[in-house]
Amino acid sequence: MLIGELSARSGVSQRSLRHYEKTGLLTARREDNGYRTYDEGAVARASAIQALFGMGFARDTVRTVLSCAGEVAPAVHADVAAALAPVRDELSARIAELTATRDALDDFLARHRAAAAA
Repeated sequence: MLIGELSARSGVSQRSLRHYEKTGLLTARREDNGYRTYDEGAVARASAIQALFGMGFARDTVRTVLSCAGEVAPAVHADVAAALAPVRDELSARIAELTATRDALDDFLARHRAAAAA
């Protein structure tokens, strides 16, 4: 399929698809006329790449996650799990920080409401 169809089916802009190809996250064949053509699997892969970037993952993490897609040796899954463990730890730390910030804001607002009501 051509890049326009891939964009329409995956919901990923053509600009992003070109970027994903440039960075090696997505592959395309070049036809004699210079057009990019993608196989059927590119729809799911492009959607997954966009979702991972949308969650804030870095390109290297996205590449790591994608490396275990499809038919791969079990050792690849172990490597991916090892690479993702620190990412999960970082997310947990960010969640804890955001929760503490929300709790402090809730406390401030409660005190403000109480002072306003008095």
